[in-house]
Amino acid sequence: MSLSISGLGSGLPINEWIEAFVEVEQAKVDNLTAQQQELNDKSKVLNSLKTTYSSVNTATLKFTDALHGSAADIFVKTTVSTSDKDNKYLTATATQAATPAVLKISVQQLATQTSVRTYGPDSEDGKKLDFSDSSLKLSDLGYDKEAVFTINGTAFKVNGNTTIDGLVYEINNSTDAGVQAHLEDGQIVLEGTNLGATEIKIEDSDGSDFASWIGWTDESNVTEGKNAIFTINGKQKESTTNSLTSAETGVTGVSLELKEVTGDEVVKVNIKRESDADGVLEALKSFVEAFNKAINDTDTETNSEGSLYGETSLKTIRNRLRNTITDTINPDGVYKSLSDIGITSGAPGMDVDADTTSLVIDEEKFLQAFKSNPAAVKELLIGTNANAATGEEATQGVMQKVQEGLEYALDAQGGYFTARNESLSSQISNLADKIVARQEDVELYRERLTRQFNYMDQQIALLNNQYSQMSSQLASIGVGTSSSS
Repeated sequence: MSLSISGLGSGLPINEWIEAFVEVEQAKVDNLTAQQQELNDKSKVLNSLKTTYSSVNTATLKFTDALHGSAADIFVKTTVSTSDKDNKYLTATATQAATPAVLKISVQQLATQTSVRTYGPDSEDGKKLDFSDSSLKLSDLGYDKEAVFTINGTAFKVNGNTTIDGLVYEINNSTDAGVQAHLEDGQIVLEGTNLGATEIKIEDSDGSDFASWIGWTDESNVTEGKNAIFTINGKQKESTTNSLTSAETGVTGVSLELKEVTGDEVVKVNIKRESDADGVLEALKSFVEAFNKAINDTDTETNSEGSLYGETSLKTIRNRLRNTITDTINPDGVYKSLSDIGITSGAPGMDVDADTTSLVIDEEKFLQAFKSNPAAVKELLIGTNANAATGEEATQGVMQKVQEGLEYALDAQGGYFTARNESLSSQISNLADKIVARQEDVELYRERLTRQFNYMDQQIALLNNQYSQMSSQLASIGVGTSSSS
């Protein structure tokens, strides 16, 4: 508990003196707190810049993933066209990895699901049941027993108080029965959740007769599902579903959704892979946007007024990245640098005061370059894989060189951002310990001053009291205490 005195004994402004002395020591603590806040701000800016540089790296991966397979190749696109313009008979889709092919398809039969109906209003005498009113109880329809039945091995219980709605709900709420129930023409219809010629097995448990009473065990109420039958390039196939994967179509990456029997008509499906200038252009725009943000944010934060002023390693990373983008990448290639495909620091003849650190894309020039030689654009951007047959070694493009330049910055183990943030975290932690210790010292200093000034005040008060007593005694014997001139 801190002490305080008012200087009543001495009449001196002791509290003000104490606060003045303490403020000098507190200023030292406040200075440490300011240093800690500055380091916190620097750490936040570093983390933000790390995210920005990571975005540049991510943008490069959109390009270099093409070296690992066609499924990730943004330099080409897969297109699907069919002679079935209105998608009346089928729809066709293809992944990026789809094999180019021409398919001639006819559909002889669609896959349907097995269904089982109850006896209905039109059933023969003695079996007529009407489930149109879902609020009715089974007892209202003449069934007033405790019963258990199974659908595909899943057990259900009913009694006379079970409502039609309740029975339908219980069946539909089951994840194991493999059917869905609905009302139709006064009957309860069960439909298999899977298409194709699959069985719906319904049985009464021992001593029960509900399934037979309602009509679900009567084979005449069963409509067996059918498999889809179709022909692809003269080869007839079957499937339990109308959604055909590449395993059913026989072509990698190509799937079909059968919608209607084609009769005598044959649907032609054409899968092509072709150069995708627009896709590459959009990816380049994303890269340029990320690159410009990284450069500009770094320049802002490392200038004389920035949070990271003096971070020379960061400026080195920035400069290397910038130089990589503007350097000649492929001296022997058709396109030697990004400027050859329309990516530069600005238009020719631009004002000298204009921003020359940001990249811009001349879209028209890029599209012309890509149309003229898409393979050369690809080689400039991502290089080539090694060719064991010819002995040619792999080459690097712009994006791999950018990735290499960023590795020093972004490596999770010893990269610049990781190492610098660890250093800052250590400094922030040390300052936090110092601040706690110094603040405790300030409070102890305040208490020590308070005790010392309190003692001084008491002594002054004692002296004043002694002086007053002495003055009274001298006055009583006629001796004055005031000095005369």
